[in-house]
Amino acid sequence: MNFTQKKFSRVYGDAAAFRTKFYSVEELISSPNITPSDYKELFPMFVFDVTKQREKLKNSVTDIQIRAQFSANVPANSEAFAVVISDKSLIFQSDGQKMRVEY
Repeated sequence: MNFTQKKFSRVYGDAAAFRTKFYSVEELISSPNITPSDYKELFPMFVFDVTKQREKLKNSVTDIQIRAQFSANVPANSEAFAVVISDKSLIFQSDGQKMRVEY
């Protein structure tokens, strides 16, 4: 994707469809009412749905790595957040650079 060239429709669609998929509610009722422009400027969320894995993998830990390249320097004091929705209880520990899971 490329936000500068307005090539982000896939990630916008994933973020917009999250509520419908997660809560199993009709899209008309659960519409987030976020325009592509608002998504780009105010709410650049990325949704990673790992529920479509083979059954063998569902009983193990899913390793997710996110790598990003930016066309400009990221502003100072920028923050990134991760929301993990799981049916297992996990504890996340971070050293400020990497995050690990403790059971």
